[in-house]
Amino acid sequence: MANTIGYIKCPERHCNEVAEVRQAAGKRASLYTVCPACGTNQGNGVARQKYLADNLKATREELEIKPKTDTEEKTAIPSKQAASSVSEDTKPKPKADTETIPKGSPTAPPVLLGVLALGAAVITAVFATRKPSKHKEQTA
Repeated sequence: MANTIGYIKCPERHCNEVAEVRQAAGKRASLYTVCPACGTNQGNGVARQKYLADNLKATREELEIKPKTDTEEKTAIPSKQAASSVSEDTKPKPKADTETIPKGSPTAPPVLLGVLALGAAVITAVFATRKPSKHKEQTA
């Protein structure tokens, strides 16, 4: 049976839960996590084992996730004035045309060309797989 040896913030990017860190019993004796949202992760690579050992906390209370205050949220969102000053400095550059097709010249849309190529391939396949018909030889 595995022993819970501590707690860690769940290492999955999408998760904000607190996961238990347990040590496996038996030969391996490696660390693994059990998250209430993600489930069990038994990855035993050297880097993961080092991460779990280094970031391990003894109690769940040490890791409780604190809700953000209003001032922290406001500092994360740039003001409208700051956002407009950035957009004025960086004007969009016009795209350079790599193709030089004169106006008024007829061009076939790529879909039409694809349909024509598919039709030619089907006709070729039909004639290539066709068995020669047996004609009765006419005698005079």
